[in-house]
Amino acid sequence: MSFYQQIASYYHHIFKINVNQVDFIKTKIPESDSSLLDIGCGIGTLSFELTKYYKNVLGIDMDAEMIRVASKNKQTELKSVEFQQISMLKLEDSIDENSIDGIVCFGNTLVHLNSLEEIADFLQQSKTVLKPKGKLLLQIVNYDKILTKNIKQLPILENDEILFERNYYYRELENKIDFNTRLTVKATQQIIENSIELLPLLKKELSYLLNEAGFNNCNYYGNFKQESYAIESPALIIESW
Repeated sequence: MSFYQQIASYYHHIFKINVNQVDFIKTKIPESDSSLLDIGCGIGTLSFELTKYYKNVLGIDMDAEMIRVASKNKQTELKSVEFQQISMLKLEDSIDENSIDGIVCFGNTLVHLNSLEEIADFLQQSKTVLKPKGKLLLQIVNYDKILTKNIKQLPILENDEILFERNYYYRELENKIDFNTRLTVKATQQIIENSIELLPLLKKELSYLLNEAGFNNCNYYGNFKQESYAIESPALIIESW
């Protein structure tokens, strides 16, 4: 069983709705009749929220259990949103060309891809399915800061239900990060541990690949409050079109 299958039941406790995320999307894609694609949607937390502001929302995720939970929640929420198990590298196979107004790829989803070549492929496919003036909104951890400062631990996430510890181990020769996590469920004291390999994508690398894919306009932010990106920023957030 994969880590994401194991934590699907607790996902809403770990990653709650971020109002600043939603406001950021609404600012960058203001038209309410827009069609949005939420990549790496998990159990659909953000997708459900976006249905309050947009006509059509499609949430996709590679993990079958996440999509199962999201689809089950849809029956309860009765929202105009669809969920499908689709790889972010198979967009062109599943989505019509020039049909999407905005793509949202948050939650550090992008760096789960294995190489710069795969990221280039994803960006090119995103450009294909977006409408001519469609926007791609990205958010990853600021790996320039992680590597420069040799950061080995992200802030602990804790609330009444869970304690979520996140540690980084950088393998320089392979240019990969082992993302080691430990989730403690407080009600039962169950502990779920896992390690996932991530690609430490740098700003200059992503900027180059965006330009190569045809995204000629990019704005860079350090957080969802739209403060300018800097080496000390916690995140790298990009608005591109």
